[in-house]
Amino acid sequence: MRSAIAIAVMACILALAPGRTGIAQGACAEPPVPAPVDGAQLSEQQMRAAADAARNFIAQSDVYQACLASALDAAKTQASAGGKALDPGLETGLRAKADANQKVKEKVGVEINTAIGVYKQTHLK
Repeated sequence: MRSAIAIAVMACILALAPGRTGIAQGACAEPPVPAPVDGAQLSEQQMRAAADAARNFIAQSDVYQACLASALDAAKTQASAGGKALDPGLETGLRAKADANQKVKEKVGVEINTAIGVYKQTHLK
């Protein structure tokens, strides 16, 4: 998991390196959302895998949001260096992507915590 996060961070850094043309928002890859699970129906191994998937998604979402913030900073720097104003639609779009991902990240956290609670009530009596 750490190596995947390190690779994602490096990709963002390389995409945002000085001298690159264009905005790097396309280099920021939103992680896939894990499927919700029913803790009552899972084995211990499946529950652990689901919890790992949720933690991985949350960690990758942090990297994604940091990448979007870096892309915005790079766009502001590039616009300023060129003596131009930043396209307000770009900032709005990047912030909207980060906000949407944050909401999904919070939803995944609630879902996995609920599944863990149900798992414990069902299997650990």
